[in-house]
Parts: sequence; C-alpha cells; structure tokens
Amino acid sequence: MTVVNILLALLFGIIAFNFGAYTLLLNVVARFRKINHTVDPDFSPSVTVLIAAYNEGSVLKEKLENCLALDYPTELLNIIVVSDGSTDDTNVIAKQFEEHGITAILNQVNQGKATALNKGMEHITTDLVVLSDANVMYQNDAIRKLVRHFADPSIGAVSGKVVLLNEGLSYSDAENAYYSIEHKIQQLESNTGNLIGADGAMYALRRELFRPLQKDTLLDDFVLSMGAIQQGSRLIFDAEALGFEKNLAEMRSEYNRKVRIVAGGIQSLQRKTAWPPKGQPLTTTKFICHKVMRWIVGPVAVLFIALVLLRGAMTNNTAILFSTSIVVISYLSMLLLIRFFPSLLNFKAIGFCKYLLVMIKASLVGCYKGLARGQQVSWR
Repeated sequence: MTVVNILLALLFGIIAFNFGAYTLLLNVVARFRKINHTVDPDFSPSVTVLIAAYNEGSVLKEKLENCLALDYPTELLNIIVVSDGSTDDTNVIAKQFEEHGITAILNQVNQGKATALNKGMEHITTDLVVLSDANVMYQNDAIRKLVRHFADPSIGAVSGKVVLLNEGLSYSDAENAYYSIEHKIQQLESNTGNLIGADGAMYALRRELFRPLQKDTLLDDFVLSMGAIQQGSRLIFDAEALGFEKNLAEMRSEYNRKVRIVAGGIQSLQRKTAWPPKGQPLTTTKFICHKVMRWIVGPVAVLFIALVLLRGAMTNNTAILFSTSIVVISYLSMLLLIRFFPSLLNFKAIGFCKYLLVMIKASLVGCYKGLARGQQVSWR
C-alpha cells in the first residue's frame, strides 16, 4: 500500500504540473530571477528566411508576397524556398518568384522536412536564418523584432509568437485557451533564462549554431532550437514578433499533429538531441516539467486511474471505486454523445473536455509510436 501511495503522489504531481502547477512555479521563480540582455532595435544583420515546403501551392504565393513586403533592408534579406518533391503547383509558384530575387530549390523526390532544411542550409551564408512555415504570415516588422536580440552575443535563437486564426473550428475556444497559457509560459521561461523549444513556424537562429538533422527527425524545430542551448547560447521568446496562421484543420488533423509531436519528443529523448547541458539545473527543470511531463501525461493519467481503482479495491473503499468509475463512465458517455450529436461541442465546457481527452489520447499513441519508432516522418 505504501508503494501505491507513493506512486499515486508522484503521478498526481505530474498531472498537476501539466494543468497549472508549472505556471505557478514559473511565476514564483520569475519574482527572484530575471535575466536581461542587450536589445538593439537598429541592429540589422544579414538574414535568410528559409521556407521548407511540401504541396503548399494554396498558400505559397501569399507567403512569398508577405516575405517581400517585410520591413527589412532588401540588400540584407534573402528568401529561399525548398520544395521537397511537391506534386501540386508549389514548384511553379516558387520558380515564378525567382525574378523577385527569391531562390527556389526543387527537390524531385520527397525526403522529409529535415532533409529539406539541411539542403536549404547548404545555400545560406547570412549571419542569421529565420525558419518559417509556408502557411504563416509575418507582421511587417517581425524580422526586425526577432533579430534585435542578436545584438547580444549570448542569444542563439529567438522564437516568435504565432497567433492561430481558427474561428469556426469545433475546438477553437479550447485551443485558444491552451495557447494563451502556453504563450505566458514561454514568456516566463524566456525571462528566467531559456525558453524550452521554439515555435517551428517562426524562429530565428544563428547560422553557425545549425547542426544538420538526421533525415528521420520528427521535431526539427525543437531539436534545432534546443541545439542552441546545448551549444551554450540562450533561446528566448519575443511576444512582439508576430506571425498569423490560419488553422483550418478539424480535430482529427489536430490529433495527428499532437501524436507526431509526442513521438518526436520521445525520439529526441532517446537520441539526447535536445537535453539541456549539464550545469543548468533551472533549464533542465523546465525541460522536464514543460516537455517531458507533457509528453507522458497520457500514460500517467491512465496509470493514475488504474492505481486509484487498485487502492480502492485493496482497502475495500467503495466510495473511491464508485466516484472514480463515475468519472470514467461520464467521460466515455460524453464522447459517445458527441459522436452522435456534434453540436454539443458548441458548449465550451464540453469542448474543453473533448480537447483534454484528445491530448491524453495523443500522448498515449505518441509515446507508443516514439518508443516503437512507428511514427511516419511526414510534413503535417
């Protein structure tokens, strides 16, 4: 019974950190520790915007026009598109923009995003590279906001703030609430030292800190940005560097994305490609609390429920058995009702519960695929 109680306390702690306790901890740390650095709004190094794309014909024209309109000296700004075996009109659009000074690299065979990024980096000689998704449009001053931090030599990478435009999706309220909290966490992490992982849709990196990716890397943005920390530089967040992404994917696509993220996280743990270096206890604590605990929350939640039921059975505590069973049955019933009556998702409370369950399921499946190396290397 003692072992069960200890395990329950540990598992409950992991769940609590996932749903609020970590944010509270960061707020406390931020009161006693804030790391400042030099920020020069006039700092203008040479920059390359690197866009790795696969079948992005529906958004690529808008993206490239957005890049050309950015408020940054044209002689210091390069734009490279790497099309990774696209089968739509991505290649045609990329080639059309070569007359505007944009470099188009067209891979004939689809080999995955990691390979496309490696290929693109071979053509970059600028001081900084901004890695961007094709479907994210940058605010006019976004590049200036990102690069101003690199006036300080301690800064190795800067992540921007990507705002999701998801009005009309069944889970939009839940997702917006989730990312509102996530952005607060990112700011607190940055203020106290290191952000844990950049947003792959919008982040800047010193070129010399880029380390070629293994071709089957699932979380390229996480591995590359954490690589800056591993090499002794800081990774920070700038909430004023804004990008906007239209999220049109319904729950199934969002679920698949989260599975890939968890599987990629497990892959990075196995390969040790993202672990913070020794001698940085706060960064390591953030890494474990913000990422590792989040990746494993699915298995932890299932094990927690199983142990609660076991403890109830061992102590003949019918109250514990009954209440836990009611909670599980209620959630399963809710999922069944949503399946037949999708309009129930219009109620915010139900939408939040469904989003939570999707995250837990994605964690379970992602952990399995990561451990079994069963996650397909894909773009979305």
